[in-house]
Amino acid sequence: MQHHQEELTISAEETGLREVLVRISGELDIRTSSALLGALGTMLADDDVLLLRLDLSDVRFCDHAGLRALHALGEAAGPDRVRIVAAHSSVDTILRLCRIPAFLGHTPPNGDLPGPFGRPRAGVAERSREGT
Repeated sequence: MQHHQEELTISAEETGLREVLVRISGELDIRTSSALLGALGTMLADDDVLLLRLDLSDVRFCDHAGLRALHALGEAAGPDRVRIVAAHSSVDTILRLCRIPAFLGHTPPNGDLPGPFGRPRAGVAERSREGT
């Protein structure tokens, strides 16, 4: 099965008993998140599918709407039916920006965020501890 929506591609293959590997590539954002929800919701509605394993390693852009779509999918599916097995750095970045330590079984690697989201400048932490 393969589904295209603007700049999002979704392909699925059965990988085991009642398990489907879903490869998602392109951009997961406000324009494409409804297509993702529709395609994966259909897969989860199939009683023969117990687990969706999501490979997001080719998702080159993910915004808040994409993250919300993945969260909604996991919530609607129930515990442990949707798992992220691989993720592109764009997905890891938004998870770190949102301070989400683990999401659908995926833990983004630790890393400093550039700019204002990174570590505090030298002296800032010390001043805040002193109460100034």
